[in-house]
Amino acid sequence: MLTVLLGKDWTVNRNNILDMIAQDVAAEKPNRILIVPELISHDTERRLCKAAGDTASRFAEVLTFTRLAKRVSAVSGHGVPECLDNGGRLVAMASAIRQLHSVLKAYAAVETRPSFLSGILDAMDEFKRCCITPADLSAASKQTEGSFSQKLEELSLILDAYESVCSQGKCDPRDQMTWLLDQLEDTTFANNHTFYIDGFPDFTRQHTEIIKHMINCSDRVVMSFTCDALDSDNPAFEKAGSTAGEFVRYARSIGISVEIVNCYDSGRPFLPLLDQLYRGNIGRKVPGLTVCCADSVNQECHAAAERIIELVSSGCRYRDIGVVCTDMGTYSNVLQMILARYHIPIYLSGTEDILSKTVITTVLSAVDAALGGLEQGDMLRYLRSSLSPLEISQCDLIENYAVIWGISGRRWTEP
Repeated sequence: MLTVLLGKDWTVNRNNILDMIAQDVAAEKPNRILIVPELISHDTERRLCKAAGDTASRFAEVLTFTRLAKRVSAVSGHGVPECLDNGGRLVAMASAIRQLHSVLKAYAAVETRPSFLSGILDAMDEFKRCCITPADLSAASKQTEGSFSQKLEELSLILDAYESVCSQGKCDPRDQMTWLLDQLEDTTFANNHTFYIDGFPDFTRQHTEIIKHMINCSDRVVMSFTCDALDSDNPAFEKAGSTAGEFVRYARSIGISVEIVNCYDSGRPFLPLLDQLYRGNIGRKVPGLTVCCADSVNQECHAAAERIIELVSSGCRYRDIGVVCTDMGTYSNVLQMILARYHIPIYLSGTEDILSKTVITTVLSAVDAALGGLEQGDMLRYLRSSLSPLEISQCDLIENYAVIWGISGRRWTEP
């Protein structure tokens, strides 16, 4: 049986899921698995223990898809295959492309550049998530013409060669979900467990195939989606609604009964706003919501700082206040400066570009110089990097000398 929970408020859906598992725990029904995204797994474990009580771990557990692979491997007796790290993947891809050096034409000019290798790995990630094989790429190349056809054919060869390299050692981490599906099909793990799935707006094709196997084999699968209806046309819920509709249609196509449960909580003040998200002007007044308009980022940050001071003066704590920015790069420096002027402590949380780190930039500039045949620009960029073996004054002398005498390529190695 497939049960689909639909609701505009994810917290309401989540609480419904936890209550259902708590009822199973109270009835001492074993083998309950709640699958959630990696980012919320720890918090969900805490919430499940709070909802189901001290005996929750005897009957239910919270897993991610990666941890599910380890769980299935313990049952099947086959250890989870070791996977390459990012550096290993880059080396494996370089080795695969080197084997095809005499074959590649469309990518011959850039085949050794680190940026090209990284781009190919990104494309391969997308292929694997969508279950696209080298054979699929080769077949697609025959349906097109010109340079695009040639590129598809060469991508097929590169992906095939990469998989061949990985088969001789550690596997690519993107193949772990394919391995998990194979193990689920070879065991009765799905037949013996009840699955609850929450927190995902959509799934990769690999995850979709795994869930379809669960629906086909398990006595019950419960899925929660933050949307107002199946195949919703509301921009705020379109992705989740489409995903929910796909699983409902699949279950019905194989004769599995489907139960649709609509979750409501009219007491939450911001629910009316959800229908208007991504549709222009909000057009209504909502208690607790103040909409402001400013001419610049500076004015926005001043307004936020003044509001924070008001809240703290009325008894609120700094730790209970959050400032959310659409573009951290644009707001970060201005916001930190203004909050410091107001003596407001701030903890900044966000992602940083790894390419801005000194160690990474030094290593990449060295790799560019080595793979680019010691071109002058690459060499000078490496020598001026943060971890260069030379002092700045030495770099200045070498740069002047290299530019005047045209030092490049093999000439760097000559007296």
